[in-house]
Amino acid sequence: MGSYASTNRKKEVSHVKFLLIWSWAPKNTREVNERFKQWKPVGDVKFLFPIHTIIGANKGFTIVDVEKAEVMIRNTEPWTDVCTFEFYPIIDSREAVALT
Repeated sequence: MGSYASTNRKKEVSHVKFLLIWSWAPKNTREVNERFKQWKPVGDVKFLFPIHTIIGANKGFTIVDVEKAEVMIRNTEPWTDVCTFEFYPIIDSREAVALT
């Protein structure tokens, strides 16, 4: 039998943090609220900041940590008929300074 050498290297997983902002037309408020009551996150997503609603602006926001940006697509796509999404990759300011 042949043999092989194992490098035993730890797989480095690089998570990405996103600021996620969504908005909806006032006519969609009831639909957004009903869906939100039933919604469950899809994939490997960790909420670093609880989901908040901006009162009087028909907007919400949160900060999430995901392994792959594709997770953001899977979680927002079912809502695109009633919401508009913006998501921005973010980094802790101390981490950003350390990179310079």
